[in-house]
Amino acid sequence: MKKLRITVDGKTYEVEVEILGSRISSVAPVAPAVAAPAPVVAPAAPAPAAKPAVAAAKAQAGDVACPLAATIVNVAVKEGQQVKAGDLLVMLEAMKMNTPVNAVVDGTVTKVYVSAGQSVQEGEPLVALS
Repeated sequence: MKKLRITVDGKTYEVEVEILGSRISSVAPVAPAVAAPAPVVAPAAPAPAAKPAVAAAKAQAGDVACPLAATIVNVAVKEGQQVKAGDLLVMLEAMKMNTPVNAVVDGTVTKVYVSAGQSVQEGEPLVALS
């Protein structure tokens, strides 16, 4: 057994590796596996650049804000519709899971900001209630 210390995303792990055959003479092949997460981190770098666009679309008073980054599955209301607390407003999909967004107060839908198939970010307004 060979003990190795690996750091991934700032977390350090100590692992034991058993070398099974005589063909493996060093742990050098492990290095590419440790380096593999680096390309995954690189595409995430543009995300902060997208944040200012989201900040401009922050929900205002009366708006129902998106609770997470997701895709709109369907919009269950239309402008002018009366809703009661608990009524479904929008169905979201993120990571293969549907998340309902329900009205928290009784009111009238004054504006629908999104449509089915649209990608939304956390904090972005979905509908406006008055």
